[in-house]
Amino acid sequence: MKLESRWLVCGMCSALALAFVPMVASAQMGGQQCSDIQMLQHKCGEQQTKKADKKADKKAEPENKYPNATRKQPSNTGVSAKEGKTLNEGLQAANSGDSATALKDLQPIADSSSNAYAKSLAMLGLAQVKYRGGDTKGAIALQKQALDANALDNNSYFQGLETLAQMYIADEDYSNALATLDAWSKESGAQSADIDALKGNAYYRLQKYPEAVAAIQKAKSLSDKPQPSWDQIEMASYFAMDKYDDAAKLAEAALAKDPNNSTLLQNVIAIYINAHQNQKALALLERARANGQIKDEAGYMNMAKMYDNLGQSSDNPKTNAMKAVGVLKEGMSKGIVQPGFDSYKLLGDSYAIAGDYKNAVDAYGKASPDAKTGEVDFLRGQMLENLDRHKEAKDALTQAIAKGGFKRMGAAYLTLGNAELALKQKSAAIAAYKQAEQDPETRADARRTLKQLGHK
Repeated sequence: MKLESRWLVCGMCSALALAFVPMVASAQMGGQQCSDIQMLQHKCGEQQTKKADKKADKKAEPENKYPNATRKQPSNTGVSAKEGKTLNEGLQAANSGDSATALKDLQPIADSSSNAYAKSLAMLGLAQVKYRGGDTKGAIALQKQALDANALDNNSYFQGLETLAQMYIADEDYSNALATLDAWSKESGAQSADIDALKGNAYYRLQKYPEAVAAIQKAKSLSDKPQPSWDQIEMASYFAMDKYDDAAKLAEAALAKDPNNSTLLQNVIAIYINAHQNQKALALLERARANGQIKDEAGYMNMAKMYDNLGQSSDNPKTNAMKAVGVLKEGMSKGIVQPGFDSYKLLGDSYAIAGDYKNAVDAYGKASPDAKTGEVDFLRGQMLENLDRHKEAKDALTQAIAKGGFKRMGAAYLTLGNAELALKQKSAAIAAYKQAEQDPETRADARRTLKQLGHK
């Protein structure tokens, strides 16, 4: 049983379109510095005293999030009030998903503005528009162009790098994602749980599982509120390395927090199965079954197979085999397990393990029309012979041999010989035993019976 891959479909990229375009930090207007907040509130140009202006400017000064950055921030990161107003409206539109307004406002600035800072911000907004429109490669190209211009303030630049890495992950270009994230770490002089979590995601995709675990663990150490997707990547990495005990510890903790998460539940079950902790897996499966969380055929079929396996390895196989029967019948009654060869064959196997040959015969009989080989007819013939239904056994075994395609052909001939002998068809029985004599599995039994029948 495998882990459910839906766990890891870029869960950390979900916020990409919500926050990756910064607003203008400041705009130059008539000798005054206008913050983006002031522009959005239409307060640029209001008459204030010099003292009030200074206080407002100080308050509006954006926080430098990267005081230890090795990248030198450009000195000119301001725009005119007129251009700043249009730029902010375009960036707002890009963030809100209004692509038409974003294109109308931002494309002219990106194409013809003489202000490198404004051009770069406009390109970030246009990159988001392309990303929202499904053009990830086009978004990456614009995002890189905006960053490579080296005109952005550090806050916008490093936020843009993080977004570029997210875009690479969305485009399944994990090597470039890691290179971008490494550049962020090297140049920013900062640490970020989100950055390390993205590294963990990329490492996992590249099948570098120890590195993925290390990155995710570092992300957790930097955050008061680790994301569930981080645990998922760490669990999947442990699973890929066959470290099922480590995966199980994380899985149990995650499931305790979110007991109704069906996907997580299935993955915990997969971990238990691969760790050969079948009792724990079945306990969870029974809980899922009781809560109606098993909604596909594979879930019911796998659960029945687990009960059969437990039955075959125990001194009293009937108990667990009949549980398998109950699981399959429930799935069939709900219309989840479809009638067909696989389901009826498994039902027949379960009855056979439980020693209920009559119902095994019925189930194998329903599987027979869709069978590509004679195996189920052979099994049905064996059950019928055990039930002393010799004529039916003969017919089933004859059909099995005619179909062929299964390994125990010698056993089929030996059982057919027994059925013919019970029907007092000595010549037919001898012919069947002579065929069984050709198979190493049944040679000794066939020769012994032939000798008893006086045939050398």
